[in-house]
Amino acid sequence: MFSVNLFSEWDYIYDQKNLHDKEKVYLKGKDKIVPPFRFGVEDVATKMWFHKLAYPGQCLTNSHLDIIFYYLRKKGKYAKEPKVKFTTTDCLFFKTIHALYEKFIAQKKNLSLITAQHAIADYIRGRKMLCGSPWHLCDHVFFIIHMETESHWILGRLNIEERRVYMYNSLSTAMKDSAAIKACQPFAVLLPHFFALFDEFKKENKPICLDPFEVVKVDGLPQQTSNDCGCFVASFAEYFIDMKPIPPIFDVEKHRDRLAVLFYKYARMKEVEFIDSEDEAPPKGPKKNLS
Repeated sequence: MFSVNLFSEWDYIYDQKNLHDKEKVYLKGKDKIVPPFRFGVEDVATKMWFHKLAYPGQCLTNSHLDIIFYYLRKKGKYAKEPKVKFTTTDCLFFKTIHALYEKFIAQKKNLSLITAQHAIADYIRGRKMLCGSPWHLCDHVFFIIHMETESHWILGRLNIEERRVYMYNSLSTAMKDSAAIKACQPFAVLLPHFFALFDEFKKENKPICLDPFEVVKVDGLPQQTSNDCGCFVASFAEYFIDMKPIPPIFDVEKHRDRLAVLFYKYARMKEVEFIDSEDEAPPKGPKKNLS
C-alpha cells in the first residue's frame, strides 16, 4: 500500500524557480500537512521536514533526531525479545547537561548543583520522555550530541557496566575528534555524580566511583562527504541496537530514503487506523530545575 513511489508522488510538488534554494523548494501553499502528522514527541506540519530527511546534503534538525530517537526508544522498549537493553535521550538532554556543566566548571566544580531534583535525575529515572526507561534497567544509553561551533552532530553511547562513553564521529579529523571528545565531557564528568544519588547503581552496597567515565573514540566508521551527519548518527545507533556491524561503505541516499518512507508510511497508518502515541507519556510530576 505504501511505497517509495507513493511517497515521491506525495512529496513532488516543487517550485522549479526555487530549486536552488533548499528552504523554498515547494510551490506556495503546497508545503503544508493538514492535519499535521503526529509522531508522539512532536507534530510535523510541513513537507519540508520530509524533504530535509529524504535528500542527501541537508542538515537534520533537533526535530528530526528527537523523533527518530523516540522511535528507537519505542522499538527497544516494546520489542518482545530486544537484542540490546537500551534507552536514548533527546536534544534537550544535551542542552541541559551542557548548561549544568558550564555552571559546574564556573563554580569550581560545585557538587551542590547535582541534586536528585535536577532534570538530569528525572531522565535517569526514565520519567522525562515518552517511552523512557530507568537507566539502571539498561545496559546502554544513547546521546544525541551537537557540536555547535562545528555545526555537526555526533553520537554518544554510554556503556554503564564498562563506565565508558563511546563517541561516534562521521567527520573524523584530529581537530574534529578533539572537539568531539570535549563535547562528551559533560556526560563523562557529571553522570557518575548523578548515579551516586541512586541506590540502583550501587553494587554490593559499595560507594559508586565518582571518577569521570572514559571517553572512547569508535574507529573505522564510514565518513560523510556532505551535510549528512544527522543521518549517520541515527544509523550508527540503529546498527548497534540491531547488533549489526556498521558497513565501511555507507549509502546515505538509501538510508535517507528508508527513513523518510518509514515515517510517511507510519504517519499515514496512524491516520487510517486512528492510532495515537500519547498513552506512552511518562508519569507527570512537578516541574524540575533545568539549569
